[in-house]
Amino acid sequence: MKHRRLQELDRSDFEIVKDEPDIRGWDVKNSSGQKIGEVEELIVDAQQKKVRYMVVDLDDNELKLDHHKVLVPIGLAELDREDDDVILPNVNAEHFNSLPDYDKDHLTPEVERRICTTLGRSTQTKSTTNMDEHDPNFYQHEYYNDDNLNRHRLHEAQQVKKDSEYERGLKIWERRSEGGIIPESSRSRENYRENEIEEDARMEMVRNRRNAYEQKRGGGIGRDSYRRHDSSVEGRIRDEGLRDA
Repeated sequence: MKHRRLQELDRSDFEIVKDEPDIRGWDVKNSSGQKIGEVEELIVDAQQKKVRYMVVDLDDNELKLDHHKVLVPIGLAELDREDDDVILPNVNAEHFNSLPDYDKDHLTPEVERRICTTLGRSTQTKSTTNMDEHDPNFYQHEYYNDDNLNRHRLHEAQQVKKDSEYERGLKIWERRSEGGIIPESSRSRENYRENEIEEDARMEMVRNRRNAYEQKRGGGIGRDSYRRHDSSVEGRIRDEGLRDA
């Protein structure tokens, strides 16, 4: 999956920018406060360095939805004004029942178009002769506008320099040195990750993120303290259960 344009964040060469909220493990709710599921993973566009989708696990939901995992475009999500919850104000139970099951090995442009159509996006104005290709402007749509994520937290958003390559929203950075080379000292630690981490290791990371979220919500830890956790590679190794290969 490493060489594909769309990649799971855990399996990619990217990290969430320090001090930005990592929403993986957070509850996903509708505008009425009913739990829909949890953010298990984020899908990033390796070419544009943008988050394109959330992987939402519908387990333990309050809408009587069947348990499966689906993709939701990041532009449809909003962070709750006060709590560490992800709100989907315009996605309903019927949408979730109709969305295709998430399969990381079959995330094709055709599947992406089906997701968007299911969620109400009109047919693309331009078409391609190859079903495995996108209209060049496919991601130029509100469904993929990650600024929407922070619309209720703009008072918290840090001011971004005009010459920055990043905008507001869920920002990611490439986990490499300034010279574009991963330092040699990091290679032994990252060996198995370079070859794509094993599924059981990834699921341990998912569980640890969820446990940290639940402890924070249950233990009264402030959101600012949680968001200041160490997001470095070393911090993730310690906090999320990664070990040397």
